[in-house]
Amino acid sequence: MKIKFSIILFFLFSSCSDYLEQEEILDYEEYLYQGWVAFETVNIENKFSKDSSNSYYYELAIDMFEVSELAINYEFLSQNLLGPHYKSYTGLGWSELYYSSEFLNQDKHYKRDSLRLESKSHFDKALINLDSQIESTNILSQDKCDLYSGLSYVHYYSGLDQFEFDSSLFFSNLLINECPEYTFSHDELDIRNIHYLRGKIFLYQDSFSEACIEMTNANNCSCDYNNVDINILLDCFEEFSTGN
Repeated sequence: MKIKFSIILFFLFSSCSDYLEQEEILDYEEYLYQGWVAFETVNIENKFSKDSSNSYYYELAIDMFEVSELAINYEFLSQNLLGPHYKSYTGLGWSELYYSSEFLNQDKHYKRDSLRLESKSHFDKALINLDSQIESTNILSQDKCDLYSGLSYVHYYSGLDQFEFDSSLFFSNLLINECPEYTFSHDELDIRNIHYLRGKIFLYQDSFSEACIEMTNANNCSCDYNNVDINILLDCFEEFSTGN
C-alpha cells in the first residue's frame, strides 16, 4: 500500500506534465471521495468478510485521505488561506478507528491501540481546524456532526475512565444538538447508535435513569426512568444490540 501511496505522490508532484500536476493537486475533493469509496467498500457494500481484503481497503482509504491533505495544502496555503483540513482529518480518524476493529485479538492489541491513538489524534486535529474557521458559512452541519460522532466513539474506546466517558458524552451532546436526526452516510450508523453509546456509558456509571432515557431515544424502550427496573433496562440494551 505504501508503494501505491508513493506512486500517487510521484504523480502529484511530478513536473513532467503541468496539466496533470494542476488537475491532480487542486482536486482535493476527488481524493476525499476516493477515500470514502474505499471506506464504504467494507462498511456499506459489505463484500468482504473480516480478512486481508478489509485491511487493503482501509489502508487505501487512509492513503487517499493523506493525499487529500497534501492537495488541500497545495491549493490553500499557496493563497495564504486556511484550508478545510478537517475533511481529511475526519476521514483519517474514521478509517483508523474502524481499521482498529480488525485487530481485536489480544495478540494484536498493539496494532489496535496504535490505530485508536492515531484516530484520536486526527479527530483532535480536525476539531482544531474546524474551530479555527467555525464562523465560515461553508462548513456543513453534516461535517461537524461526522466529527462529533467520531470524537464520541474514539473517546469511548480510549479507556474505561471518567474523563474519556465525560468527553464522549460532551461530543455526543454537541452532535445531538447540531444534528438531532443524524445519519453517518458512510456506514449504517445514525442518531439511535449515538443514544445507545450514551446509554452504555450511563449504565457503566450506574446512572440508570439517564441510561433509560437514552435507550428510550434509541429504540423506544419501555423502561420507566422514574422507577427503573434494571432487568427491563438490560433487555432494552439486548434488543438494540441484536437488532430486535
